[in-house]
Amino acid sequence: MAVLNLENNQRKIGVAPLFLGQPLGLHDSVNVGFPELFDVYKGLKSRDWSESEVGLLEDALDFKNCSQNQYDVMIKTLSWQFEADSAASRAIAPLLAPFVTNSEYWCGISYISQNEVLHALTYSEIVRQCFTNPEEVFSEIENNTHITGRGSNIFETFDDLQILGAKFTLGLLTKEDKEVKEVLVKAIIALYCLEQVSFMASFGATFALVEMDMFKGIGKLVQKIMIDEKDHALWGKLSLGIIAKCPILGETVKELTESGWIQDFFDEVIAVEHDWSDYIFSEGRSILGLTPEILKEWVDYKATDLADTLKLKHNRIYDNVLPWMDKWENIDSIQTPNQEEVNTNYLLNSITDDAGDEEMDFDF
Repeated sequence: MAVLNLENNQRKIGVAPLFLGQPLGLHDSVNVGFPELFDVYKGLKSRDWSESEVGLLEDALDFKNCSQNQYDVMIKTLSWQFEADSAASRAIAPLLAPFVTNSEYWCGISYISQNEVLHALTYSEIVRQCFTNPEEVFSEIENNTHITGRGSNIFETFDDLQILGAKFTLGLLTKEDKEVKEVLVKAIIALYCLEQVSFMASFGATFALVEMDMFKGIGKLVQKIMIDEKDHALWGKLSLGIIAKCPILGETVKELTESGWIQDFFDEVIAVEHDWSDYIFSEGRSILGLTPEILKEWVDYKATDLADTLKLKHNRIYDNVLPWMDKWENIDSIQTPNQEEVNTNYLLNSITDDAGDEEMDFDF
């Protein structure tokens, strides 16, 4: 399998499939078969940002001065997000790479992978700036089974994909093998569940604390992460829609649906998030304006679009049960004077030169 397949003639015979087509040759932005994917990539790229652009001095003081209850909720919530983004940063582009055969898909998925590196780096930066003893947080992640077990079924599919990719690259399996198609589709569905359900479920607790006028710097950074994740989820939705209609993987999606695997996997993701909702409120913890029941409804609300996309059974909720989250999911809804706070609402490369050869007269 060549890194650069100059014998690739896909552009001459039709649209390149996302996976298991001809190994990639020249990167092709001329013959774009799925512009909707390329648009998501361009949107993500326009919102690039840095993990260190928001000062966290006041947040460090918040951790020192807040109640033990508030401290524990924020620590446990950030710890899960830190762990999950650390895994995602290594489990997306590298593991999918052996199977990707479409330029715009590779464009987007490689950027999403880098995005997850930024997210993990951001959580690490929060730990670095806010805690005199960062080991406390690392230890919380590594030794708390509620955190380490939260995404286990999702991460297991990534482990399976890692093994599959090695076998596929070595020629021990081919794209005709059923195992290749099944493990690949399962991993793509797991990634969609991670982005659309698991990540989104956590943000409810995070911003409930920010709504109390605490951890405002962390809130600004996590807002940037959340908006990225919404596009990651859209990417998963669009990708699954494409492969469901693809002759290469469409039948596999159908088989996993009819066998009940997708429904069972989805149900387990929801059950894990509901269990987490109970856990975050256990041991005497509480969050103003939030209860375990409301947080579970928030999970179900966020999972409804995924359930609709995959035609799954689910406790569908179409009305936002945390209406104050609307402003955090829309970065344009929060305007702050630049002289008072760091402004995180900006786009890169957002000016287009459409003047052509026209000369401008600036004489007054």
